[in-house]
Amino acid sequence: MPTVVLNFSQEFVPLVEAGFKPHTIRARRTDGRDPLPGDTLHLCCGQGTKNVRLLRREACEFSTEITIQQSAGNIHHVLLGGLPLSQLAIEQLALADGFPSGAEFVRYFEDRYALPFSGLLIGWAPTPTYVTRH
Repeated sequence: MPTVVLNFSQEFVPLVEAGFKPHTIRARRTDGRDPLPGDTLHLCCGQGTKNVRLLRREACEFSTEITIQQSAGNIHHVLLGGLPLSQLAIEQLALADGFPSGAEFVRYFEDRYALPFSGLLIGWAPTPTYVTRH
């Protein structure tokens, strides 16, 4: 099985190390080698520096298309596998991904990438219900 390295910024390292972060959201790779279920994920921090460190080695359980769109007030718009998530599911996704709220989650992607953002939700824990029931 292929190996994919996922680098995490310091703000997420404690959650990854402790096993509390079950997934990550990434833009699609330009080389087309996006993770697939069964691939080995090397979760690390400090990649490209002398302080690179492996946090965990996990099997990819799922890789699902995600689109994060502009919010309308307190109503957030997130599509998973092309289908809209409920506001409750967006909050669950945000909390599991390391954000205090759906609003902070959307703001992070807006500030970092601009919206709409399209990429992959890549998971290494059993698939959460917000991924399968939407």
